[in-house]
Amino acid sequence: MKKLFAVLASIFVAASAYGVTNSTLIDFAITGNADNLQPAGDDTNEVVSVQQNLYNDNWVVWLNESARLTENRRNSYVTNVDSKGNNGAWEAGKVLGVRVHFPLQAWNSYALVKPAFQLEMYGGTDGTKYTDGKGVVHNVGEIKSISSWVYGRNYLVTYFVNLQNELGELKSYPMGALYFSGWRQLRWENREYLANVRDRVLVRKPLYPRMIPSVKLDSLGFYRTKDTQGGDFITYVKDITMEYDVVVVDFEEDIDDEATWQLLKTENERKQAIENARVREAAELQELEQRRINGGGDAQQQQDTGAAATETTQTEETAAQ
Repeated sequence: MKKLFAVLASIFVAASAYGVTNSTLIDFAITGNADNLQPAGDDTNEVVSVQQNLYNDNWVVWLNESARLTENRRNSYVTNVDSKGNNGAWEAGKVLGVRVHFPLQAWNSYALVKPAFQLEMYGGTDGTKYTDGKGVVHNVGEIKSISSWVYGRNYLVTYFVNLQNELGELKSYPMGALYFSGWRQLRWENREYLANVRDRVLVRKPLYPRMIPSVKLDSLGFYRTKDTQGGDFITYVKDITMEYDVVVVDFEEDIDDEATWQLLKTENERKQAIENARVREAAELQELEQRRINGGGDAQQQQDTGAAATETTQTEETAAQ
């Protein structure tokens, strides 16, 4: 907790002095292996487990409203796929396979590929439930670039990475069109990023008790224009990585603000409660709908059993006469 909510040393970090940090936002080789998604230690007090939420087979596809026809929804889903490792670029393992059934009609449409439930920015006892390649990165200043390994199948469909910050603000990063065949690392570059500290506008900002800037993966977006052929669209995604400046640099302070006031801990617990309530609501609605489906089947079975019993009784009475 102390490491995650360390005092903010500055609103900027000189890239020339500390260099750019590289982190994996999400690696679908990790989320495709259930053994990697087990809770660490005694951290079992959770509404939805990491495995329930992030295992590749559990991701969902959301279509925009005009494309949300029954056939399109039924035929749009994700699956856990084996990769041979792109000729040694990475170890053989799992990737995320995506199928989207776009409308056949000539209109603009898009699909969002999301985890089963919204990721908790501050999940877990120390806020690291979804870090280490599972969709959340803390201590993120200015983003320099975002990269993603994607397997193309010559579709004129544009790929976006949608991120949400600690304030709940959503931003889309265009990665480019998937009009190629095979693996390719697509990259978004921040054209306004200034590597030289002398070129930056430097200002002082209040330090404690400001929350550390963080980002989490909201969704993968796939956009199809009306001029592009509709129907099935197939792609595969290996990972998403980021280059960015860190905000907090580890160093020793004479006074430990957090130990004295515990303001960040209180704010973190408040946000955790909000996130837990949101996830709990979604989980309960899904469970209720599943029980309705199962209950309908049980009711039908009971009705069929009752009808069969009535028919048997009538047959026995006729035979007795």
